[in-house]
Amino acid sequence: MIKNHKLLIDQHCPMCAAYGSTFTKLNMVDGNTIDPYQIIDEEHTQHIDMHRATNEIALHNTQTKETKYGLDAMFHIVSQGQQWIKDILYFPLFFIPLKYLYKLITYNRKVIVGDTSFHKGERACNPDRNLFYRSLFIGLSAWFTAVVLNSYFGLVGQYFGFESPWYVEYFICFGQIAWQGIMIQFIAPKNGWDYLGNMSAVSALGGILLLPVLLLTSFVTLSGYALLGIFGLVVGVMLMEHVRRCKSMQLGWWPTISWVLYRNLVLVLFTLMILL
Repeated sequence: MIKNHKLLIDQHCPMCAAYGSTFTKLNMVDGNTIDPYQIIDEEHTQHIDMHRATNEIALHNTQTKETKYGLDAMFHIVSQGQQWIKDILYFPLFFIPLKYLYKLITYNRKVIVGDTSFHKGERACNPDRNLFYRSLFIGLSAWFTAVVLNSYFGLVGQYFGFESPWYVEYFICFGQIAWQGIMIQFIAPKNGWDYLGNMSAVSALGGILLLPVLLLTSFVTLSGYALLGIFGLVVGVMLMEHVRRCKSMQLGWWPTISWVLYRNLVLVLFTLMILL
């Protein structure tokens, strides 16, 4: 168990809170190790790069005053001083993909959870806006959603006796980014990247919610009407989450109106394509 350390986490980030709690429950760190970035005592902050700590978790040794960041902090906790575990974790085949995955998550953690909360009297723990990792997140979310929708509507098509080209869902998902990207430039250009990140998180949420249904269809046959009904419920959840995030960002109703308009246009075009 690691003692005499302070692990700084974003207290408004559910993912940060989850792994902090996990480390404590698994007895990897003692009960005094986890400290919110927002309210940690200044006696510790003077030995920590507080800006870097907004992008990478910081593990501060209160005795030696040394601070580790990001994966180095994670690996120090997980290895518990065992060199052979460190050798495995730092092996390039594992370390390089984990490094990019960590950065993808940490630079996008606010848009992933849809959090813009800030309380007076505490430090703001907002990661830098890294356009490379934000663009990567937006692109991967669109790709993931398209893959799920391609499989899902493949089942719907089989039931009703029609087949759409494989690229339709990809065109829809990436087209939505372009559509909403143009729209947000007229409404709130300064919030463009944050909005597109949140919108992409909503799309990915829809894909995640449909995955159990796809798994279920491997064991149970669902009618096309049932699949469409479930899809409608998922879209409803996505709509409510989209509204919540827009409200949190103080963007008003126009992004949601545009979001709904795009989906209705897609539905009309898709219907015409089937009929023709």
